[in-house]
Amino acid sequence: MDNNTVTILNEEFENDKTGEKVQGITIIMDGKLKEVVDLLMKNNPNYKNYTEVVRDAFFRGINTMIMEQKR
Repeated sequence: MDNNTVTILNEEFENDKTGEKVQGITIIMDGKLKEVVDLLMKNNPNYKNYTEVVRDAFFRGINTMIMEQKR
């Protein structure tokens, strides 16, 4: 993998009970992105795994986008 890319796979899942279809994603981190996430985890003992870092980055990014839309 190139050090300046991230791979995101998109999948569709179906709820067995309701039949509702939902999107799921898989994020493959390698190279520089992995190094950054590793550093964030090292510097913040509250992060136990990549999922927690990505979750916080995702929500902070979404909140920033929402605030930009309100301007």
